[in-house]
Amino acid sequence: MDVETLTRLLAALVDIPSVTGRESAIAAFVAARLEGRGGECLRSGEAVVWRGPRHGRPLVVLAGHLDTVPPQGDGSARLAGDRLHGLGASDMKGGIAVMIALLESLDPRGLRFDLAAVFYDAEEGPQEGDGLGRVLAGMPWLGGAELAVLLEPTDVAVEAGCNGVLNVEVRVRGRGAHAARPWTGLNAVERAAPWLAEIVRFPATAVQVQGLEFRETLQVTTLAAGRARNVVPDELVANLNHRFPPGRTAAEAEARVRALVPADFEVRVVDRAEAGPVRLDHPLVRELVERTGRAPSGKQGWTDVARFSALGVPAVNFGPGLPEQCHAAGEYCPTGNLLRCHEVLAGFLAGDGR
Repeated sequence: MDVETLTRLLAALVDIPSVTGRESAIAAFVAARLEGRGGECLRSGEAVVWRGPRHGRPLVVLAGHLDTVPPQGDGSARLAGDRLHGLGASDMKGGIAVMIALLESLDPRGLRFDLAAVFYDAEEGPQEGDGLGRVLAGMPWLGGAELAVLLEPTDVAVEAGCNGVLNVEVRVRGRGAHAARPWTGLNAVERAAPWLAEIVRFPATAVQVQGLEFRETLQVTTLAAGRARNVVPDELVANLNHRFPPGRTAAEAEARVRALVPADFEVRVVDRAEAGPVRLDHPLVRELVERTGRAPSGKQGWTDVARFSALGVPAVNFGPGLPEQCHAAGEYCPTGNLLRCHEVLAGFLAGDGR
């Protein structure tokens, strides 16, 4: 495998639009590439699952999502020096390119593991619609894996575990009135202002888990109030996005957030997802870390390692994209990272010398 081949494959993937809910074309592309590769090519909605020949060896699952966030003026794939630019290049079509290349270049008979790969839809949307949840429910054999590797953007270093996420809607009631006579109403924005000031001051707190740093955060991510320019707002609605570290449950995180909200404000949980545990104690995880030649770190965002972990499958993030490029305008992936990621995983799966 060479960097030019991987770069061309990534460019082809980037040029297939796949915003969440519109993954049919890219799923068809992946399925066509994998047909006749010595295994079964299974479908679940817009997800594609490749299941290699079964020889009774431990199962390793590679996984990655096909969808992207909406474009931010991104055009076609563009190569500039050693960077391939385009929507999803880092998050996470770079990882998808490496997965396809591994399945096309490796002989399953020469591996030390049985191998499966899951290309799934709708990861960037609401938690309940995430395609991996549907795939895992419909193909329970995936829950018997010895290890799952999510090729999320990590700059070719292992990111263990992941923060959990909680979205809470807080509604503050007021009473509408003419803006020229505000004393006859109750301004919901003014009611909420002192509380919002406290939330804004919530610190990003570092938490150590098995020697890795995770940051607990609480952010106001959406805010809506007011019906017209000349009407006292009768309602304010804020979304709080809380990220919490491994070792804390979503129920504990919810209780923590509720404790920060005044009792006379209304609170509704929009969605929540458990944190993914750190599994640096697992021998295969330790070996993968050693093969990268880099120190592991904690995953600050939420990823689907948590879904595999909930089934008892040790899971890590390891991919070619850059975390800071996720959802960024002008997104790119370093082409050299594609080759390095492929080399590390190919050696790991085959048991080649380190």
